[in-house]
Amino acid sequence: MDKIRAFAKVIWEQRFWVLSVLGLIVAVVCWKMAAGNLDAQFGTRKSAIDGMFTAMQGLKSKPVHPNPTVIEKDQAEVTKQTEIVQAVWKDLYNKQKESVLKWPKELGEQFITYIEKLKFRDDINSSMRSVYQNYIGKRFDGLLEIVKAQKLAEGSAGGGFGGRGGGEFDGGRGGGAVDPALVEEDYLVQWPEQDRLRTKLSFREAKPSALQIWVTQEDLWVYETLLNVIARTNDARKATRPDNTAIRTILALEVGAGASQGMQTAGQILMPAGAGAGGEGGGGGEYGGRSEMGGGEYGGGYPGGEGGGEYGGRGGEYGGGLEAGGDPAAMDSALLASRYLDDLGAPIADGTVGAEYRQLPIRMDLVMDQRYIPRLLIECANSPLPIEVKQIRINPEKSMEGFGGQGSSSGMMGPGGVPLDPIFAQVQIKGSVFIYNEPTGDPAAAPAVDDGQMAATE
Repeated sequence: MDKIRAFAKVIWEQRFWVLSVLGLIVAVVCWKMAAGNLDAQFGTRKSAIDGMFTAMQGLKSKPVHPNPTVIEKDQAEVTKQTEIVQAVWKDLYNKQKESVLKWPKELGEQFITYIEKLKFRDDINSSMRSVYQNYIGKRFDGLLEIVKAQKLAEGSAGGGFGGRGGGEFDGGRGGGAVDPALVEEDYLVQWPEQDRLRTKLSFREAKPSALQIWVTQEDLWVYETLLNVIARTNDARKATRPDNTAIRTILALEVGAGASQGMQTAGQILMPAGAGAGGEGGGGGEYGGRSEMGGGEYGGGYPGGEGGGEYGGRGGEYGGGLEAGGDPAAMDSALLASRYLDDLGAPIADGTVGAEYRQLPIRMDLVMDQRYIPRLLIECANSPLPIEVKQIRINPEKSMEGFGGQGSSSGMMGPGGVPLDPIFAQVQIKGSVFIYNEPTGDPAAAPAVDDGQMAATE
């Protein structure tokens, strides 16, 4: 007991230090406990915040947020926009169908009833192909009437343009002979290369295949569109005779694979860089009558045969149609090769197209009053088959850009060798025509791609 009292006395006497040490120990213990608790809370809250950030990043990456209300509203908007697109698509298709894309009544009710049940690339029976063959052989005169073009004798090839042997356009020899029965015919436009289109739109050596009929009728719709653009441009000038037309001469019209060569995907207007050198090789130039190689691009005939040039000679692509006895599959494949353009304006090798529309390249080479070029472009844009103009060349035989032949230094000549007014120029337009397919599918769903589908009623 005495020892306890002695110890307690020492503790009491040293109570300040004892309490100080005891207080320090308590403080350290409390700090440790508090710090551990705060660390635990910090870790918990940090994990929660990091989790929220991760969830937000995942939310941002989703096109539709996982919220029933948002999903419902978003789907309603998608449906609304799709219906608008479908309505516009249907409107464009109906306008084209009513004004252009319809089978001619001359084919007869039986043919039209039959063909309207088919789709592009479907087979056509032999008797119906014979009906179309008989019709197309008589259609060309109607094309001339659209632009009131002077009719040339069948089998004559138009002459050059600014060289010797140029026929109607330079007062030279040769060229397209006027049909003797139509010498007194009233006309507005000259078309020296009309026999080339006449040959392309006819089947003279054999009964056409089903695909030839589909492709030829599609060509016919596009040629009618181009000719109507020319006619409306002349109407804007109130043309009544050849010497007061806005467009005097159709040098060339091209639809399909041949028109896509050298086409720019971006818009271009190419002006002449200067007069080209005179043609020693017989009047040269793109439309020259003859050259060392037998004519310019259109000098003297059709591709692949006599006369040289891309279209110089007989036979080939448009020389008398497809030969009898050839491989039908190969000929059909050739008809579609590079015929259509994709969304970027590049030729499609196998002719495969989307469900919404088909895009065909076109080219027009004209001699016209330069003041009416804007009007011509307006008519292209307002056409029932919309024409997207991608490139314009003015007097290309002078600029020499992109043309293989020699240029002509002589001025453009009218009938009888009379020089044309300087306001007239050779204008080359390259672009594409959009033909809309019949809308299909559920308006609330995106349209599926159909390989080359074309409604027969187009």
